[in-house]
Amino acid sequence: MLCAHPLLGGCSQGAPAPPVPDLQIVDATVDAQAFDATSDSLVLDASVDQAPPDASLDLSPDLPISDLSVDIAPCGNGKVDLGETCDRAIPVGLPGACPQTCDDGNSCTTDSKAGDATTCDVVCTNTPIQLCCGNGTIEGAEQCDDANKRDQDGCSNSCQLPGGHLLITEVAVSPTEAEFVEIYNPTTTAIPLENIYLTDRADYHMLPSGSLAAASFDFLLHFPAGSQLKPGTFATIALNGQKFQTAYGKAPDYEIFDSSPSIQTLIARDTRHLGALAGLADDGELLMLFHWNGQTDTVADIDYVRWTGSSAVAAHKTTTTCLDGPDSNNATSCYVNDTAEASQSTLIPPQPGGSIHRCNYLERGEVKAGGNGETGHDETSEPFSGANATWGRNPSTPSNRTPGAAAPRSICP
Repeated sequence: MLCAHPLLGGCSQGAPAPPVPDLQIVDATVDAQAFDATSDSLVLDASVDQAPPDASLDLSPDLPISDLSVDIAPCGNGKVDLGETCDRAIPVGLPGACPQTCDDGNSCTTDSKAGDATTCDVVCTNTPIQLCCGNGTIEGAEQCDDANKRDQDGCSNSCQLPGGHLLITEVAVSPTEAEFVEIYNPTTTAIPLENIYLTDRADYHMLPSGSLAAASFDFLLHFPAGSQLKPGTFATIALNGQKFQTAYGKAPDYEIFDSSPSIQTLIARDTRHLGALAGLADDGELLMLFHWNGQTDTVADIDYVRWTGSSAVAAHKTTTTCLDGPDSNNATSCYVNDTAEASQSTLIPPQPGGSIHRCNYLERGEVKAGGNGETGHDETSEPFSGANATWGRNPSTPSNRTPGAAAPRSICP
């Protein structure tokens, strides 16, 4: 016998081969991916034992491949193998499953699908559409873009601002360190905030009279001089700015109690207007955003929301409430009747970790004339809850608090 045998080898060219022991192939497999069909050689991973005396190994170099066991992983074996993008045997929804559709739910992408589940090679492509309302970027003639196509949520489904006036859009009342109020400018122009007040006092309308008494648990404050809110943007007012930053990982725009020189603090015209224990009550409270220029006999409501639990408070102006403000004349001016307290809508207060969110920015169902509002609305007539509800409730999920942004879809579908 001459060397070298393609399976054994091991001696120099032309020399006699050493004796070959009787061998038996117990198992042989071929890695089909490593096999080169253009080669004359084939490497076997063989486990051998001495054969019985009457057995011998055929060392012919022409060993047929058809006699070998070739392990090729088929599509549909429940795992994503080399050359596959998915596997049809993996249940839908699990990693590696072949997608049934390539629709990403985004109206601002073009969705395409290549391949097929039967061959385990599905590939989805989602290509962004330029100048598309709903992509989260203000482009072209858009006035806003809140990354969705929902209407009446502060940015219309054609990416236009709804107009109107400042709105209260989110409130968190507990735990205390996470309390905040969010406001929004739905108009196309910046709104000066200097003469805008935020309060939780039911008797706020008496401000021009100068007769408001001190209230330990309440606040009546206005925004700092020169402050404004740009079109289509939110502002957050925290009870305590530093604690807010710890709770939400970012600083608020304003705070009620001065905790940091880097955060603007709302201002009390009188020391009686900020109680030492001021905060948002968990079990019953109102919030009113209103305008007063420091001279007129009456204030003008801008936006209003209330929630009730074991207690209830409400705005309650009437035609018999007449005041003479700091202006130069001695004449008085009177309010008109608010919606009766018993007929005013109310929200269930959220639990710790929760919040309440405005879902409708057009104040659907509100009386639009004959009220005490800055634009003539009766702000106390808005249906916060019920069939035409303009607000939604996040009972207790901290991740659904979104200070500085619109309400999540789970709260306002």
